[in-house]
Amino acid sequence: MLGVSLAPATDAGKSAAGLGVVILGYLGAGALLAGLVLGGFSALLSFWAGIRESPVFIQIGRRAFFGAAAMTALAAVLLEVALLTHDFSLAYVAEHTDLSTPTALVAAGFYGGQEGSLLYWTLILGLLGSASLVAGASLGGRVAAYATGILAVILSFFLFVLAVVASPFDLLSITPPDGLGLNPVLRDGGMLIHPPVVLAGFAAFAIPFSFAAASLLAGRVDAAWIRHTRRFALLAWSLQTAGLLLGMWWAYHVLGWGGYWGWDPVENVALMPWLATTAYLHSSQVQEKRGRLRGWNLGLVMLAFLLVVFGTFIVRSGVVPSVHTFAISAIGPWFLGFLFVCIVFSAVLLAARANAAPAALGRPPAPVSREGAFVLQNLLLIGVIAVVFWGTVLPLVSGLFGLERVVGTPYYERAAAPLFAALLALLAIGPLLPWRRAGRPTMRALRWPAAAAALALVVLGAAGSRSVPVLIAVPLAAAAAATVLTEYGRAVVRKPEVLVRKRRRYGAYLAHLGLVVVVVGVAASHLGQQEKEVTLAPGGKVTLAGYTLTYTGSEQRQLADHTDFVAGLRFGDRTLEPSRATYAGLGGQALTHVAITTTPVADVYVVLAGINEDGTASFRVFVNPLVTWIWAGGAVIILGVVLGNAGERGVEAELARRRIPITLTA
Repeated sequence: MLGVSLAPATDAGKSAAGLGVVILGYLGAGALLAGLVLGGFSALLSFWAGIRESPVFIQIGRRAFFGAAAMTALAAVLLEVALLTHDFSLAYVAEHTDLSTPTALVAAGFYGGQEGSLLYWTLILGLLGSASLVAGASLGGRVAAYATGILAVILSFFLFVLAVVASPFDLLSITPPDGLGLNPVLRDGGMLIHPPVVLAGFAAFAIPFSFAAASLLAGRVDAAWIRHTRRFALLAWSLQTAGLLLGMWWAYHVLGWGGYWGWDPVENVALMPWLATTAYLHSSQVQEKRGRLRGWNLGLVMLAFLLVVFGTFIVRSGVVPSVHTFAISAIGPWFLGFLFVCIVFSAVLLAARANAAPAALGRPPAPVSREGAFVLQNLLLIGVIAVVFWGTVLPLVSGLFGLERVVGTPYYERAAAPLFAALLALLAIGPLLPWRRAGRPTMRALRWPAAAAALALVVLGAAGSRSVPVLIAVPLAAAAAATVLTEYGRAVVRKPEVLVRKRRRYGAYLAHLGLVVVVVGVAASHLGQQEKEVTLAPGGKVTLAGYTLTYTGSEQRQLADHTDFVAGLRFGDRTLEPSRATYAGLGGQALTHVAITTTPVADVYVVLAGINEDGTASFRVFVNPLVTWIWAGGAVIILGVVLGNAGERGVEAELARRRIPITLTA
């Protein structure tokens, strides 16, 4: 199973292995099977209870789901115990850890492999699903029952895969004295933060999908549905935002190619549900304020989850080459089948309930209005999703016809950049537009973002910039920032208390400001990056973009689980130490350790390409302007979301009092 020859265990090892087999292997597999039975029972009973509107059976179905989640949590605890106690009788433990791996990374091995990451996905789904069912009990019996049934079906599918197809509790016939160890790329602090956050984000998208589908099945798409669904969609969006940013940071610090986003297929499939949910979070305001776009919002929520399932298939099947994907396995066809079932279910449900959830009430929204801006923004985001989706699947589709079409960064830049520019322009204009129809006061309000864009253009011209993307992106970002600052300025001058009373609105503005900071960081680091490859003897110097590095020599360091070949570079009063780590226990696999130092305006980023026998060393040196703006802007986005939605229930209650709930016929 491991692909290597495993030595027989000692008598002590056999005794420990026997204990592990009985307590961890069998008990873990039993917990997964028990969870599967409870999940299936919850699904069947909840759908039947929803049809019959039986409060007793609705409650029993919900408790069965809680039981399935508890069994999943038990299995997760048992796997973590097996990892921390180095129980190599479990194939998963032997494949993904060894005795030399630091304890923190041993614990992170829980989601470092195919089966463990699926179990983590399922655990988060069970926990968040349970929380959402408790919070959604007030939505009505039928909606709560159907939501429980749909969540139970999703949970049961994952438990079936874990219990039958790819179990993390498979046992080895011979217990090895040591494991194979964690992949060198994963032996980094980023392993502790990026995978758990992005996987939690993926799992969270199932919650709004389940309640959206339940509302359609129950024939009730009212204010209560949109509030509950938006809350969990916002949670999923926030987790995915943090996961994407952490993934960019990790790639930047670990992979050694000088960048943070390469339009890799797995990066793409993580981005697409985030884009769909971004569209939903904005268009849901139109439903709240004007009663429009109900059917569109339902479709966006379902699209986000379908993209999650599609992304999970891409990652788990290995059908598209990526540094993130797992090897081709038996899991892929199961996820493909599950994706097909989800697509058919969503399409049939939306089609059957299309009349019950109309896209708008009354006349279409005026093009120059807040509603019109939201609609245009949604269409642009869907356009970006289409571009990214096509670029992701084209190699797979072309391969079916015997062709090899490779989609690179230029395709995404040409196809998606104009759409992103239009979205940035809407970020500057949209918040200043009133509901229903814009008038002359609105035109006067646009003078500030227009002036900011013009000023930015003049400054860039004076600085000698001739890059068309820079001349477009930076002025638009300046205009968007001016809009946010204008809105904050008006609130402070007129009624400062409105910042608290309308915290969702001004929290969103803060998130917009964070996005502007990210855009400037991306534009500067991508378009202004400078690179040089150089080979230096000790004492040799390299100068790039005004920064000078002096090579001081190299040394070899023997650590517990690997050998480090380290080069020293003097940079001002600091020393940079890029290195290459070689893991003898993993077949001599090598990993680059990047050296990065941050100045007020740029990162100096050094990669050690190799150390030669004559004492010289080869380097790739990058100067990346304003990269830190990306991480700072991301933090501002998250802060804006948190501050804007703290105490949201009070705001929702006020909104509910101002609306007449719309109950649709079954």
